[in-house]
Order: sequence, then structure tokens, then C-alpha cells
Amino acid sequence: MHQASITASPATEDPLSSDAPHHDPQGRPRTPSSGGAGRHAPSRRAVLWGTGALGAAGLLGTGAGVLGSARAGTDPRTVIGLWSQTVAFDGAGERVLVGVKESRPSVTGGAAPGAPVARGGGVPAVDLQPGTRLVRGIPPSAPVARSAEEYMAEAEDWLSTVRAELRDLASTALLDLWVLSEALPAPVAGWSRSWRYVWPRDAAFCAVAFARVGLMDRALATLQHLQSLQGEDGWFEARYDLATGHSPDRRTRQFDGTGLLLWATGEVLASAASAEREELAASLAALVERSGPLLLQTTGNGCSLPPAGPDYWELPEKQVTLWTMATTLRGLRTAADLTSEQAFTDAAQHFTTLLRGSFGAHGYQRYRTGGGADSALALFDATGMHDVIPSRQLRSLRSDLARPGGGIAPGASWRQDGVSWTPSTSLLALGLARSGEHEQATEVLRWLSDHRTDAGSLPEKVLFDGRPAEVAPLAWTAANVLLAIDAL
Repeated sequence: MHQASITASPATEDPLSSDAPHHDPQGRPRTPSSGGAGRHAPSRRAVLWGTGALGAAGLLGTGAGVLGSARAGTDPRTVIGLWSQTVAFDGAGERVLVGVKESRPSVTGGAAPGAPVARGGGVPAVDLQPGTRLVRGIPPSAPVARSAEEYMAEAEDWLSTVRAELRDLASTALLDLWVLSEALPAPVAGWSRSWRYVWPRDAAFCAVAFARVGLMDRALATLQHLQSLQGEDGWFEARYDLATGHSPDRRTRQFDGTGLLLWATGEVLASAASAEREELAASLAALVERSGPLLLQTTGNGCSLPPAGPDYWELPEKQVTLWTMATTLRGLRTAADLTSEQAFTDAAQHFTTLLRGSFGAHGYQRYRTGGGADSALALFDATGMHDVIPSRQLRSLRSDLARPGGGIAPGASWRQDGVSWTPSTSLLALGLARSGEHEQATEVLRWLSDHRTDAGSLPEKVLFDGRPAEVAPLAWTAANVLLAIDAL
């Protein structure tokens, strides 16, 4: 969860003007935003592509929420502004946030070529499909290697296999990933200022999604870039600045990047044509050679817990979390698959036993002996470790972490503010889909589809009453959605 705790900004302050601090999931005060108080729940409507309007295909409901609906008693002060409807390229080929600070893009009118981009009060209604141009005429010198149309054409074979009711959502997620990765070394988490970095965690899921939909060059480029950033000791920073390739702050390194990028490497190679696999594996050998030994070293060959530290909650941790356990086991198993070395096979078996005897003995909560349910539980099935968690626990996660808006929270101990988090909700959809729970996975995907922004992008949060909030689009959510749809 990136800046999982960003505070909502007062109406007089631009939330994009500075990095906002983390909040505490236990519920320390947050300044409520008044910017979104008058918004209606998002409608699914026609979006613009090129110069003509296309009807949004496969509409999945009215936005009432498949997983739940707002209930009485929810704190009405829990309002977080929608910072952007989507991200698009302007006439100079530069990315811009569309519909900043709760403005609602017009979808009925038009704008002349070269018309200025309106900030904070609506945007010209030209090419508002996520990621496409706000105005026409991007010069050849602009840093846009491929247009959205070219990009979507590369994924057309995959899109043609998607069931009709999910095709519009799949297209949205593809475009959200395109605008957050086009002409960049790897996808950034989002385009708002505090999200405009490469997180190894997100990049791993994005690389797998690219590979599964047929965009192998983007998948490989993402992994190779992260390989170039990895420390010689196998660790990754929490996030990386696009310009410098270094951490933008003193945020603690996060151990999950190592295991997740090993997993992503295995998935990408498995998705490649057999004739290309050996060459692709050689291009990613350094990542494997650095990551595997780190996992052995830090776990005592699978016999001890990995180091405690921040996970996807982005908060300091003194205890090892379920997320860190899952990513460590996934990394050990992938290292065994990729290298065929007995040391990794043995370590993975030892660590599985350790996990079951520690976290499993207490119901697989956030911490070894407590902390309540955690959406990290879905990661086991999402990454193919179906033998670890009982299927009934994955199914119960929907009710254990349910929020009134219809999605789920990151964990039971997260702040009780009614906010659904789409990274956790989409990870649940992925876990359900890959474990064979297709009906439940489809219900979750329908909910995500119904709660996109008016411009069609997937937001980071959904409020208690169904309104999208904060950053849109978010790369991790988009990647999870694509992978869940692919599994269906």
C-alpha cells in the first residue's frame, strides 16, 4: 500500500503539492477532505476513444456493490478526496492528472485540437479513455513510443479470450498499466507525486500481468530494470526514483521484493515461448543468482523466520508478518524451480513446515500469534501456493475483512474507517480465481468494475458509500485485475 496512510487534504490545499505523511491504521486523526462531499457514486458510461464515443462494453451493474452496501452508522467524516480521475498524455506527450481535486471531466462535448488542458475544473472531452491523449497532435519527438491503440493491438489476442462481461474492465486495466509504464523503465505505482516511483512489489505483479496478456517485451524490460537496481546482497529498496534509480528517501528496505521478483521471473519465463526461454533466463540470471542465496541466508536454509520489517502496509514492523512469510516461501520455491538446486528445495520444504507450525497453528493471522485476518492470506493462492492455506480461509477473507463500501480492508486491525482498498480487494480476486473459486472471483471483479472513476480508471480506495477516492489509476490493482481475469 503506497503511502497507505496519506492524509486527506483540506479543500484549500492541493493534495499533490507535497508528500503527505503516513497515517496509523489504528485510527490516528486524519483531516477530512471536503472536496468529495458532493460527488455521486460513479456511473458507468460511454468513454471516448480517438474522435468518437464508444459505448463501454460489458457493463457489470449499477454501482450498488456486489460484495456489500453502505450501512447506517458509518462515520460521515470519513471522506477522502478523489485526487485524479485518470492519467493521460497531453498534446506535448507529457502525462497529466485528469480531473484533479474532484473535478468531473465532461464526456459530451468536444475540444479543438490543441485546446488547453483544464486543471481542477474539468478537462476537454477528447480521448478520455484512460491513458489516451487529452488533445490530439502529439509531436513525433514526444517520449511516447507506442500509442494506446498500438499497445492494445498487441494484447488483442488475449483480450479476445476474455469473457464479454469482463472485457471492458480488462481494457481499462490494460490502459491503466500502459499510461503508468509507457516510455518508462518500469511501471510506477501511480502518477500522483508520492506514488511516482517504482515499487519492486508492484513491478513484480505488473511484469507477470504483461507476460500473461502477451506483452512479453514489457514484462522482460520491467524485470531487467529491477535486476539492474537490485543490491549485490540481493535486497531491494522500498521504492526507486525514476530519474536516479535510487531510493528517494530513508524508507527502510523491504524484504518482500526479493521473493516477489523471483516469483515474477518464474512466471514470465513460464509464459514465454519455449524457444525463447533459455535466452530470457540468461538475461535474468543475475537476479536469480543474487536473490536465492539471500533467502537461504536470512532464513537459515528455511529453518528460521525471515527478518522483520515493513511489508505492503508500509509501516514499521517489529514482528514478521504473514506477507513476508508468503513472499519468502514463494521465493524459495521459485528458486528451487529455476535452479534445480537441492538446497532451495530443502529450504522450501523446511520453511513450509515452519510456516504451518508458527502462523498456521494460530489461524494464519497477520502475526505469528495474533493481529487478526490479513489480506496477505490471498497471496498464497495468488502466487500458486495452493497447498498452504485451507481454501475455506481464503473464502472467509471476504467476510472477515469486509467494508461497507463492498471491498475489503488490508487487515482486521486496519483503521475502521469504512474504506475499501482495491489492492487488497483485487488480490483477493486473484487468489480466488487461481484457486478455482471462479464465481466468487467474478463477483469481486464486478465490484471493482462498478467502482472505477468516471474516466474509467481503477482507484486505490473506495469510500464507505461507494465513491472512488485518492489515486487513480493504481498499477498494482490493474495488474491484479488482469491476472484474475486471465485465471478465469
